[in-house]
Amino acid sequence: MQNAATSKPKKKGLKMPHLLVLILSLLVLMSLMTYIIPAGQFGTDPETGAILSDQFHLLGYQTPVNPWRALTLILDGLTSSGMIVGLLLAAGGYTGVVLSTKAIDETVDYAIYKLQDKGINVLVPVVFFIYCFIGAFASGDQIIAMVPVGLMFAKKLRLDPIIGMSIVILAYFVGGLSSPTGAMLPQLTMGLELYSGFFVRFVIFLVLSTVAMLFVLRYAKRVAKDPRNSVMDPADWLDQESTGAADSLKAVELSRSSAIVVVLFLLQPIVSLILVSVIGEPRGAMVAVMLIWAFLCGKIKGLSTDEIGGRFAKGAGGMAFVGFIIGCAASMSLVMSQGNILHTIVYYACLPLKELSVGTATIGMSFVITLINIVIPSASAKVAILCPIIQPMCETLGIPLQVGVSAFMFGDKLTNILSPFLGITVGSLALANIPYNKYAKWVLPILVILAVVSYICLFVLAQIGWQG
Repeated sequence: MQNAATSKPKKKGLKMPHLLVLILSLLVLMSLMTYIIPAGQFGTDPETGAILSDQFHLLGYQTPVNPWRALTLILDGLTSSGMIVGLLLAAGGYTGVVLSTKAIDETVDYAIYKLQDKGINVLVPVVFFIYCFIGAFASGDQIIAMVPVGLMFAKKLRLDPIIGMSIVILAYFVGGLSSPTGAMLPQLTMGLELYSGFFVRFVIFLVLSTVAMLFVLRYAKRVAKDPRNSVMDPADWLDQESTGAADSLKAVELSRSSAIVVVLFLLQPIVSLILVSVIGEPRGAMVAVMLIWAFLCGKIKGLSTDEIGGRFAKGAGGMAFVGFIIGCAASMSLVMSQGNILHTIVYYACLPLKELSVGTATIGMSFVITLINIVIPSASAKVAILCPIIQPMCETLGIPLQVGVSAFMFGDKLTNILSPFLGITVGSLALANIPYNKYAKWVLPILVILAVVSYICLFVLAQIGWQG
């Protein structure tokens, strides 16, 4: 038996509260703020309802919303968010069916298997772009399971584990920076059309992915030329018998059905965008396409209709909690609006940015979100907390909402590359046996480069008034 006198107490690390606890706490906090923050309002255009940023005034009295009333507003928030929640449920169900077919996994495994004997100049860019696309169109925490594959390639090419991890995880994060489909949640929350701005975001995605890939390729060439160029001690990795991955991949064949499903998966948002934005179909067409695609992809992979229905239900169920959080976010906005503090918060938050150009103000807004992302890495949490404030900020500063969405996305994703609070990052470092300080030293320059490129894109889009 262990001696109680000599046993060491188990240390508890910093743990973020559950998202529900965080959102409800913020809802109650916002309720209390209606007793403290001076009530104020912007003037609005009587015809369009748009905020008149030069016509703000304090009411001179408080209009508080008590905590009980704030909690009762959750149902109103859910009701007002019905269309958003409905689209999310459909998207979750459809994606659940596609992912359950393993068509994407099979396609990735096949591509990597075919590339395993290629040189650095081919292998690094192609594998990096594969995982960029996964980060942009099929994101999920399961990406960490692919890190051993990256490590195996690094070993075969006599490269350090940082490269093995980066061609998977760094690529995954970069893919999400300007994901055309990843913009869905902030777009819906801010009242924009789903998938609007798809092609501009896709171009930015290609630019950012290329910049990051060239950085990794340059480093890989330096390490290949001389292992002492690695930021890690070559003795720690160069002659290891194993990196935690198999020496070679098993032979993989790509079935025609998997290839067709992947093509359909990539085409779905484009078809939805054309139907709604070009042909003029109502938003319900998006749900119709997702349902048709779910059954089509399932049938192509040989699933029965009952199996498709079950997997759709499971995928939609995974989005149910996110939908509830969105309703809570809407109720938080109602509390701020009924307490007349939303405009006050926006007015004073915008004051430091008002004297700046629209482009520079957009960068400033994105930078603030980046700082918040360090301590609150959950994208759903930040959508719930920040979007009700970002939207009127954009209207006040004259920033197009579409640009505001991109500012949010850059701020939300950039520091994920470095964040010690994010499970994917920390877990991948542990899996690859990479010390955090070594990784941080290596990744910081590319983080700065990506931030600069992202901010340049924001500046240009804001200056030209991009509406998507």
